Amino acid sequence: MSQAIDVARTLIHLDGAGGAQPIESSRSFWRGGAAAQRYERVLGAFDFRSGEDLHSSMQEMHPEVDEVLLVLSGALDVLVEERGHERKIPLEASQAAIVPRGVWHRLVMRRPGRLLFINNRKGIQTRRSRPTCSPT
Repeated sequence: MSQAIDVARTLIHLDGAGGAQPIESSRSFWRGGAAAQRYERVLGAFDFRSGEDLHSSMQEMHPEVDEVLLVLSGALDVLVEERGHERKIPLEASQAAIVPRGVWHRLVMRRPGRLLFINNRKGIQTRRSRPTCSPT
């Protein structure tokens, strides 16, 4: 059944067979709990007002899928690790980046806004940011 879904409060599971179902956005989901592990791809959004709302000081890596990041409003930098250094991908509203699976990355806010993402939590890894940014 079609319905309006607030993707900032409810995630959408995109399954491999082409289906889409709303799922609860819970703390255990974000911590990579068992429920999160069973979803192939999820679409969601969140508002960011400060660096703490993004993972500015932590890198993450999705080993199983590419991640799509679409800035709906505001501006941020996606910093992707390449050969031990970070490369900056600046994004403004209506711009997207695809972070390939297996690539360490983090997000740094430039202006508050809203980010839409498509990813999964299977095997996600995090670590403190180590590299420095290379000139772009």
